[in-house]
Amino acid sequence: MQSFLRLHDGALQPPSAPRCAETPRLPTLTSSPTLRQPLILPLQSLLQARAPRQLDWSAGEMNEDGKRHETATIKSHNDTETPNPIPFYLLHVSALAAIFTGVHAADLWLCLGLYLLRMFGVTAGYHRYFAHKSFKTSRVFQFILAFIAQTSAQRGVLWWASHHRNHHRFSDTAQDVHSPARTSFWYAHFGWVIDPKNHETDYDGIADFTKYPELVWLERNPYLPPVLLGIVVWLFAGWSGLVVGYVWSLIACYHATFCINSLAHVHGRQRFVTGDHSRNNWMLAIATMGEGWHNNHHAFPNAARQGFKWWEFDLSFLILRILSWFGIVWDLRHPPKEMVQGIHLPGPALMEKAAHQLLQDFADRLAKAREGWRVPTVEELRAIAIRNMPKNPHLDAILARAEELASEWMPAWLAQQTARQPG
Repeated sequence: MQSFLRLHDGALQPPSAPRCAETPRLPTLTSSPTLRQPLILPLQSLLQARAPRQLDWSAGEMNEDGKRHETATIKSHNDTETPNPIPFYLLHVSALAAIFTGVHAADLWLCLGLYLLRMFGVTAGYHRYFAHKSFKTSRVFQFILAFIAQTSAQRGVLWWASHHRNHHRFSDTAQDVHSPARTSFWYAHFGWVIDPKNHETDYDGIADFTKYPELVWLERNPYLPPVLLGIVVWLFAGWSGLVVGYVWSLIACYHATFCINSLAHVHGRQRFVTGDHSRNNWMLAIATMGEGWHNNHHAFPNAARQGFKWWEFDLSFLILRILSWFGIVWDLRHPPKEMVQGIHLPGPALMEKAAHQLLQDFADRLAKAREGWRVPTVEELRAIAIRNMPKNPHLDAILARAEELASEWMPAWLAQQTARQPG
């Protein structure tokens, strides 16, 4: 396995995967991947200065056979635009209008119903269908799913799915726009959504759905579904129904969804080695109709079922199964049997990504302790692996690869930093 050194504003980076023809290439100092030539790129992210130095590695997502493949580097999400949180905050303040409208039992039931409807749109629509194509359906129900999903006011269906696909390609690396390990917890929770630099839709990354004019029309009118739903609620349930039923459920759906990006990469347990910090969290699974089994999902993203064990509650999958009985959806994809039985072993590409994860975790620890950069010992890497990774028979191989990478990169990084110091 050949690799060469790159430096990103002082951050160690392994070589990127091959790039697509349409993807803009980053400037390089050498055209030969066999030369270990350092590359220095400018720091641009708003929150990068507060984040630990980063190892930028992308190991891709699962392909149609359930195997992990390398994917192309996307255009950097870094720029200098300033997020405007005022509309987001005003929405939360508007929930206090219930003081004046009153709260009735019918409003609370409406709130619960709209929350479940919207959450199903997010989980089954945005996520499992449009982002991962984990089942098939008709063109009509495809549009219905997209419309229901967009009543959650989480922007257009093509925007949501394309960003999520990129999240899986670059999970918990410098190019993951909502990684709490790479930016901050609150930026990963909601800051990235309101940040203008993330508002562009990656149409190349969602080309399999841009061929449908009705989906493109919804994408260009992302807030038409929530506005229409709000009007209907107001007409039938009045102001209290609008505030309690509509606004409260909207805010709850926002934060339940956002918790998967933030909390599900911080709190919970890992069953599988995924090369990132995804976690299974049963409380989030209940709140999000099954999305809280996040480590399961990162292990096999294309599965319509995210609760692999019988006791892992996944309401969205249960609804999809019922819909399949009536022929509304079909070909629901399931995780491999060895995954369900817990005997799935990581392949070479995933082991490589796990080695990079170990080095990044070590770099984070040094940054927090404000220690000088140095090559980690295998004992230090093993302690991090025991704390952050699930048990697996390939741990020694992952540790050996991480130690090899550290020995290759760290001295070169130190030499580069020394050369940049003023004389």
